[in-house]
Amino acid sequence: MRARHLLGVAILGGLLLACARVQDDRGGARVPIDHIVVLFLENRSFDHLFGTYPGAEGLAAYRGKQAGENGVTYATLPRPLGRDGKPDPRFPSDLPNAPFPMLKFVGPLDETDNPVHRFYHMQRQYGPGADGVAMGKWVAEGTSGGTTMGYYEQAAIPVQWRLAQEFVLLDNYFQGIHGGSFANHFYLIAATLATYPDAPAVVRAELAPDGGVVKDGDVDPEGRVVNNLDPPYPPQRVPNILQTPQTAPTIADRLDAAGVSWRWYATGWGAGADAVKQGLMPHHNPFQYVQRIMESPEGRAHIRDASEFVKALREGGLPAVAFVKPHWKENAHPISSTVGAADRWIGEMVTAIMASRYWSRVAVVITYDEGGGWFDHVPPPVVDPFGLGTRVPTLIVSPYAKRGVVAHGLYDHASILKLIEWRFGLEPLTERDRRAAVFLEAFDFGQRARPPIALP
Repeated sequence: MRARHLLGVAILGGLLLACARVQDDRGGARVPIDHIVVLFLENRSFDHLFGTYPGAEGLAAYRGKQAGENGVTYATLPRPLGRDGKPDPRFPSDLPNAPFPMLKFVGPLDETDNPVHRFYHMQRQYGPGADGVAMGKWVAEGTSGGTTMGYYEQAAIPVQWRLAQEFVLLDNYFQGIHGGSFANHFYLIAATLATYPDAPAVVRAELAPDGGVVKDGDVDPEGRVVNNLDPPYPPQRVPNILQTPQTAPTIADRLDAAGVSWRWYATGWGAGADAVKQGLMPHHNPFQYVQRIMESPEGRAHIRDASEFVKALREGGLPAVAFVKPHWKENAHPISSTVGAADRWIGEMVTAIMASRYWSRVAVVITYDEGGGWFDHVPPPVVDPFGLGTRVPTLIVSPYAKRGVVAHGLYDHASILKLIEWRFGLEPLTERDRRAAVFLEAFDFGQRARPPIALP
């Protein structure tokens, strides 16, 4: 009887301790973080930038070979192609069938081809090669020849490498939705896809009964937007437009209802009708699709020019939640930018944050919207028909971040929403962010706030 009583006390004590820990994990005002800043870049996979980083799940773990459309393993990689679709003379014609270092042939500020990164293409790239190893169709289902297998090393991204050494690198973080930019930008604010139920046939995909693609498209047969369409509200850049304003709840609804300040900082936005000329990419500007935001002055006021972010750091007025999009010349997207330009921009932004009055109570998330068609060897977990997609580089920078840690927990863009919800006590938007993990393993909130560091 006594033993049973003691066991019961021990179990009850364990349950109470577990409950206390749950309470401790709920965030709130006592967490020493008042500002969450998201630097959202473009189109680079984890292996492409951090595949050689010590301690990370990187390219050394890949033992597969790429196979062609006929299912036969390539003897050597197909010739890397340039932006014109022709063989790029900077690369040799006999590259081994394996990932290869880009810096042997191009510099960090040199332009390269822009690999295909569409919704259906990306899923086919995950398929096994002739050796049965997953991710073996990256080249065959691409449009850039062997270029997609290239990766960069520390010398190309010295700022990000230094941040990983001093703070936290997440090596198991994935884009939320297969494919390209718009779907992942909208997912970042809504934990779901945009919808276009009356999409014209010209932009709608057609699938065979077995799920094979009869005709590629930007909208799936059920009316969900899986590739890029410009927003229903100007300014726009291309003629293919998502004509239906979006009404799904976003993180803006949760923040506004709770009285928590937020901004989406987009380069070029302040130029009005000339925004695109000044660096805005409309399909990277997800609140430009949202009816509640765009059809009221109060809503539109939450979208600001990116120059105001640095001004807020310097002069005051930084919101509790800030998303920041760089100029297309600095966003790392290979159609317009380079890894070197993006690394420099990250350095400028993080340096400005560290120099500001906000450094002592901020968490910065640096990540990429999607892998951009660049090879990554880790098969994404399947959570539903839309993702997860390719693994992407993600860094956590904060005075409360652990030092030099590679964190291995499973995360995706919904984890950013989960961090915001955890800190400010908000309800989730969908099952995606409800189920997502928040990367608390990156932090030690009991440590003394760390001072700023010097960056390359």
